[in-house]
Amino acid sequence: MATSGRMLTCSLLRFHERDGQFIRYTVATDWCTAKAEQKPQQTGAKICRFFSFGHVANWSLNFNALKSSVKPYSHGRKWHCLGEHAMHDSPADDMQGAVAQLLQELGVSKEDAVGISSKAPVYIRELVDAVHELDDAHLWSSWQGESGGSAIEHDTFRNKILQIARTKRDMGIFPFLESIGVNPLSTRHISRYLSAEPLTCLIQKIDFFKELFSPANFEGRNISYMVRRMMMQLSVSADDNLQQSLSFFEKMEAKRGGLTVLDSGDGILARLIESFPKILLQSMDKNLKPAVDFLESTGVPKGCVGMVLLCFPPAILYDIGADIQPRIRTLKKAGICSKDVGKMLLRYPWLLSKCIVDNVDNITVYFAAEKQVPKKNVVRGITRCPQLLGYSPDKLKLVLNQINSLGIESKTLARITAFSPQLLLRRSQDFIKVVSFMEDLGLNTKTMGKILDRCPEIYASNVEFTLRRKVEFLVELGIHDLRLQRVLQKYPEFLVMDVDRTLKPRIEYLEHAGFSKENVAFMISGFPPLLGYSVEEVFRPKIEYLVNDMGKSIKEAVTYPRYFSYSLEKKIKPRFRILQNRKIQVDLKTMLSKGDDEFAEDFLGVSRMLVPLTNDF
Repeated sequence: MATSGRMLTCSLLRFHERDGQFIRYTVATDWCTAKAEQKPQQTGAKICRFFSFGHVANWSLNFNALKSSVKPYSHGRKWHCLGEHAMHDSPADDMQGAVAQLLQELGVSKEDAVGISSKAPVYIRELVDAVHELDDAHLWSSWQGESGGSAIEHDTFRNKILQIARTKRDMGIFPFLESIGVNPLSTRHISRYLSAEPLTCLIQKIDFFKELFSPANFEGRNISYMVRRMMMQLSVSADDNLQQSLSFFEKMEAKRGGLTVLDSGDGILARLIESFPKILLQSMDKNLKPAVDFLESTGVPKGCVGMVLLCFPPAILYDIGADIQPRIRTLKKAGICSKDVGKMLLRYPWLLSKCIVDNVDNITVYFAAEKQVPKKNVVRGITRCPQLLGYSPDKLKLVLNQINSLGIESKTLARITAFSPQLLLRRSQDFIKVVSFMEDLGLNTKTMGKILDRCPEIYASNVEFTLRRKVEFLVELGIHDLRLQRVLQKYPEFLVMDVDRTLKPRIEYLEHAGFSKENVAFMISGFPPLLGYSVEEVFRPKIEYLVNDMGKSIKEAVTYPRYFSYSLEKKIKPRFRILQNRKIQVDLKTMLSKGDDEFAEDFLGVSRMLVPLTNDF
């Protein structure tokens, strides 16, 4: 059979999520083949294959419109015969315009209505499909709408879309939720749940939450890290509200982006609504705004309230008088100062959970009864590290037993609890790793106990990334074996210093000032606290005075590195001027190591110094 070469040009629409708009695509296919063989499905298949090959998704086309080349209005679908072509007359503007008109009828501003309709492709696709079904099945006459079926059957495509949208009776909530990123599968259920809430009020609440949860307000805090840490350190039995939070974060971690979306804010509001739709039922004036004001009154910085609520979403649903205030009173009753509550909430938002607050008495009683730690020390530790309240006494016991194995007395444990409570949050296996590391360096249990007493932070550090790197730094400098053990015993604090920003610059300055690498190693071995001295406040002024004013060689500081520990203004300068006036030459050790009375007897001829030496002496 001869063919005429006629082509069918079809217009299809695809929604681009990135641009937030519909894009029209046009494809031409051989029409006469389908007509001659009476297999219009093949024509549709050709178009389908074309768009599948081009990776085009979310397009809508009813191929029943291809069943006849004679009737331009076949099956109620309007196809205009334009010479050798046919073109569909339902552009994106008509679809979006119809939805925008519906939203404006519901009281939404024109700007918001246009924005919502441009980001609701699933909702629009449902409307389009409904119109197509009524067109194809000639059911408009039996359709009951505001304008009546017979009146709308030959109406414009836009008006048909509008009429269908009006009958859905979702009050515009479905397209609105879809426009802010809520999963369409959840949107349908949540829309019914919120059907009694005016759309304009929902828009107002969403704007409120967007501002509240904006990452720009969180002062650069790493929320995802804080949430992960709270989840890992929790050992008390979670109540319903805390369990909901855990479930929320676990689901989020399993999705693309994980918990890092908490830091970026991408889609976080949509996920929050999917898990806690009731937050949109909260009254702005009676619940949401008063809750924010109350948390700010406790000391939570303005702008950071959203971070606290984001870390514990059920608190958004709390009643201030029935839920939040009683928990704050429990903390104060335990001895927490009012001025510290806000800081604690910022560090540990789960304090708003009842099961966490109720653990205060369990922790204080356990420390007092089992470890003889005074309540005031426990309260101070909780204030510094409120995460302690997420630990059960049984979990704390594991770490405390490890600490006791180093010969730590109750007095020392009380000090650790008050000033280094983060050590108590360590997993017992991590604590054991630090102990094993110390043993490998040749330190005995007694020495390790003294180090723990002096600098507990060391036992809360990572072995590979922190402790080992500091030790390797000293070994490269030439300090090892017994000399290294001496440094660890005399000045363990260097293990928690930053190598690149603190230790290296100090060593490099000493070498630049004229000390050899061997000199520096010898000085540190003889006087380990040298590692803790500042270049600008200690090394530079004292080296300059030693060389320029005293006229001595820097090598004298090598033999007596303790020189850097004395006050330049209160001891070094006054004593040097006394000796200079009497034309007495002595080494640094003789000049500085003596007490004031001994110095006066040896160099001033008096047995007792009645007035301390000063620059004016």
